[in-house]
Amino acid sequence: MIELSAVSFQYSGNPHPALSNVSFWIPPGTLTLVAGPSGSGKSTLLRCLNGLVPHFSGGQIGGQVRVFGLDPVALGPQGMAQTVGFVFQEPEAQFVYDIVEDEIAFAMENAGLPRDEMVLRLDEFCRQMKIEPLRHRAIRSLSGGEKQRVAIAATLVNRPQLLVLDEPTSQLDPVSADDLLRYLIALKQTQNLTIIIAEHRLERILPVADQMLRITPDHGVGMGQSAAVLSSMEQGPPLIQLAKALGLAPLPLSPDDFPKDGLAWAQRPQPRQTAKPHGQENPAAFSVRNLSAALDGVTILKGIDLDIRRNEILTLSGPIGAGKTTLLRGILGLTPTSGERWLMGMSLSNPALSEVIRHVAYLPQDPNDLLFAETVLDELKITLKNHGLSRPDPDLQAFLEQVQLSGLGSRYPRDLSVGERQRAALAAITVHEPAVILLDEPTRGMDYGNKETLATLLRIWRDQGKAILVVTHDVEFAAQIADRAALIENGKILFCGAARVAFHDFPGFQTQIAQTLPGTGWITPQEALSAINPS
Repeated sequence: MIELSAVSFQYSGNPHPALSNVSFWIPPGTLTLVAGPSGSGKSTLLRCLNGLVPHFSGGQIGGQVRVFGLDPVALGPQGMAQTVGFVFQEPEAQFVYDIVEDEIAFAMENAGLPRDEMVLRLDEFCRQMKIEPLRHRAIRSLSGGEKQRVAIAATLVNRPQLLVLDEPTSQLDPVSADDLLRYLIALKQTQNLTIIIAEHRLERILPVADQMLRITPDHGVGMGQSAAVLSSMEQGPPLIQLAKALGLAPLPLSPDDFPKDGLAWAQRPQPRQTAKPHGQENPAAFSVRNLSAALDGVTILKGIDLDIRRNEILTLSGPIGAGKTTLLRGILGLTPTSGERWLMGMSLSNPALSEVIRHVAYLPQDPNDLLFAETVLDELKITLKNHGLSRPDPDLQAFLEQVQLSGLGSRYPRDLSVGERQRAALAAITVHEPAVILLDEPTRGMDYGNKETLATLLRIWRDQGKAILVVTHDVEFAAQIADRAALIENGKILFCGAARVAFHDFPGFQTQIAQTLPGTGWITPQEALSAINPS
């Protein structure tokens, strides 16, 4: 089994512990969900299990860690490699080769497997992870979700006893996330695989978790049955929010667990009149017409027509590899495309990128692509300098507070947690007040509280007249913020219209509330609760 006894850890140069007196044990053949706020120590805890902490991170560790009788602190990552498979929060960080099948084979070569066995396992795991069409693709050309699948396949080929996953569904659409979890549960049952998953989107893992481990505010842990742990948490998935407001006990962990008896208020009510969406009558700040794109000879976008309007938040969702990131890059001119692009009513037939980015901000999936300065505050100043602008330091500090980075202005950006880096990059691209904001998976690494803060910030920017396009697999977040929602599949726009339709009527994109209360038209807990208590 996995056992930690009185484990504490503190990073060098940090006055506060990352973990404090942590003790728990996990039986073999189980799936444990690890939860906690952004920056609370979840990744640190996971890295104790294969020796990355302290061998790679440095710092001071105390207490005892045992993983199937082995001591990760003594053996280090190399000594634990055949026992513990580890998939990072940022899969890009663990790739060695550029071609998919070479990357997967590399793990087996390190383990010294015979070539015939390597070929069999390569075929098996590419098929199981549904990445066979990607085998000969360059990893750099893959979407974020495709990279996550490749990283998981490269980890599983050595058949570890313990699989540790840090935010494995953060870049997967709901259908792909469900497929992955079904596959992992099958491995758990057939091979007695022990699985530990740290995840912010608890709703995806709760139905299959055997127990839940929560990082507490004092950097310790609390562990128990998921419903009991959730009852002590202030924030949680939409279904848990609704169940707590209704006083349900035990808390339902999936829409199927939600009691339907006696809920007369949820029996297909008459459609309610709603206000006209923000920005519906406003002119487009950015438009594309018949936009098409191909990468490595593969057609990605097929004649896309889309408007991003002033005073509007438009969300874009779709399966991994559907063309979402390519569309964002095509809008900016970073990817070769055919078709027409229009900014503020002006044709962009052959513009300089510097002219476009004066008005358009772009947050890519990997925030590290944008972070180069010594401090977070310097990142903002560099952006302003590049645009010939300046803002006083008190103004910049207030701006950092607005994006939940108060007190982090002097920190080195790459030392921050993934969620904090995401917000630092967001601050850096918006400090010069662009008219159009394009965000690619902005909730990656964010807990529920930070997502609420981001939603509030996006609404403020929208109401200031900005046009905002958010690409996200997080349908719960999209349902909260969208004035309009677009769905893309196989390089084509499948739907573009009311969020209520996109996240209620389309299988694979339905929110928890839509699945729990079908036919109501509700997609958020706030809508359901307002129907119960109209006042």
